[in-house]
Amino acid sequence: MRIAYLIGLLLIVVVTGRRRRSFRDPATFNANQNYHMNAVIPNATEFFFEVPLDHFAYASTNVFKIRCELNLDHYVDGGPIFFYPGNEGTITGFMTATGIMWDLAANFNAAVLFAEHRYYGASSPFGKENDYKNVATMAYLTSEQALADYAQLLISLKGGNTAAKHSIARIKLCFFGGSYGGMLAAWFRMKYPHLAVGAWASSAPLKYFNEGGVDWGAFDDVTTRTFIDSGASYNNVKNGWTALRNLAKTTDGQKFLNDLFNVTDNSTIKDSASGENLVGYVREAIEYMAMVDYPYETNFLEPMPGFPVKVASQFLKDEGNWTDKELAIMLFKASNIYYNYYNDSSYQACLDPEKCGDPGTSELGDPLGWPWQECTEIVIEQCARNSSFFFDECTDRPLELLYQMCNDTFGKLGWTRPLMRYNAVRDLYGLDISAYSNIILTQGHLDPWSVGGYKAGDPGVNGQNGIYVVEIPGSAHHLDLRTPNTCDGNPTHNLRFQAVNIIKCWLTEGCVNPVLKDLPPLNDVTTVKCEDMINKYPWGQSDNGPSGDKGSSTAKFMLAMAFMAFVQRFLITKS
Repeated sequence: MRIAYLIGLLLIVVVTGRRRRSFRDPATFNANQNYHMNAVIPNATEFFFEVPLDHFAYASTNVFKIRCELNLDHYVDGGPIFFYPGNEGTITGFMTATGIMWDLAANFNAAVLFAEHRYYGASSPFGKENDYKNVATMAYLTSEQALADYAQLLISLKGGNTAAKHSIARIKLCFFGGSYGGMLAAWFRMKYPHLAVGAWASSAPLKYFNEGGVDWGAFDDVTTRTFIDSGASYNNVKNGWTALRNLAKTTDGQKFLNDLFNVTDNSTIKDSASGENLVGYVREAIEYMAMVDYPYETNFLEPMPGFPVKVASQFLKDEGNWTDKELAIMLFKASNIYYNYYNDSSYQACLDPEKCGDPGTSELGDPLGWPWQECTEIVIEQCARNSSFFFDECTDRPLELLYQMCNDTFGKLGWTRPLMRYNAVRDLYGLDISAYSNIILTQGHLDPWSVGGYKAGDPGVNGQNGIYVVEIPGSAHHLDLRTPNTCDGNPTHNLRFQAVNIIKCWLTEGCVNPVLKDLPPLNDVTTVKCEDMINKYPWGQSDNGPSGDKGSSTAKFMLAMAFMAFVQRFLITKS
């Protein structure tokens, strides 16, 4: 594709309009599947921006390109840029996963810009075949390097073409991010406050690190609560793990489980050790359903119904003196809501991660990327306690298990124990936000990752210096950043409404940060027809909100020319 053609396209767009649970964002699982069942990837122009391989070694001149996606359909001179810092996956997945940015762009006359995280998707420093060759090539995969990529991109963009009538140099930037992307959005505001007026960081477990004060078992405690509140029996699930393990010890039990779960020939249960693969397989389904317990149908790795936890819990709810086989059937039916919701008779459960990969995250892409980050910089310790309906695995510090996993995965590539810097987040960004400003931190009450976020009582939050922390009833993993939907519930609608007013204040000179009001009670949405609320701001809330003036076609043309000057300087085309 030639540069002239891509620039012309940009002008047209602007003028016309061992299994171990990993910290993964479900929005990244499969970029080729739609975020909603019928979602359409928003219109955007792709370009590649050149960045240093190492921003912090001043004797290095090596460079590569990160992929960016830009939409100017609603941009008018003086409007902001809504920016999304890419998570641990292909950027197109986040474009469909963060519908609130596209929905609000018209209200703010905003440009929408997504930038891919280095080493993921098409943003490859050494080429896909060499990115994970050894520790020397993987060494530049860090959050700190990624943030510097985004800073350089945005500095170049804000420099703009100062000779243009409508200069873009004064554009204000607001960050949006969910999950790891939410962490990056918050960390960017902390590290580069001169480049962004604020950040909306959803489901960002910014404290889930050494010395952050989060209990190792908190994730699975919330998973348990989410299922129990949806009707599941604590005892049925708790006893179910013992049932699976008992059955895996006998020839008859092994055959029963292999037949029940339709296990692939290369991962059949043959003994207690292989039975643990089934325990992990079922456990992963339960934990991920708690994360993505959205009120409407979604399509990630497999299609799932609205409120999948409630649907799965119907198979786990009846107390009784159940046999091991009966408990196994309960767990099979519940986990099938995640893995095989449409009951495809040809579906087979592949249980051995070494032979089959991880069925819960296999579509993420770049399968070594996030494990490398876990083994070096983003070190999160987790294990289930007896307080959950899982099993007590916190007898040893989970860091030891993580060391073992990292050595098994990367030891042959040169990884050694000292490369895991488990205090990196504390040292780079800090675990106290009282010194920072203008960050909205939201957590979903149903989301197990909510335990890793800041709380309303923490120092410096809820309006002080524009730091807002709120837990949203009825909300799962970064639901508030998704496209607004009639089934989202009143607390989610109201949080979005208040967040918009906060962002509007950040973008207005001299504005005093508003006070975050209590969210309304959670309403029953089970009888509501679930439909996306495109361009429906303020979603039934109280004020009129930001102006929707779209500006003249002449202004759009001049802004297109200014953006073209930026893109023409840094656009790298594909051959």
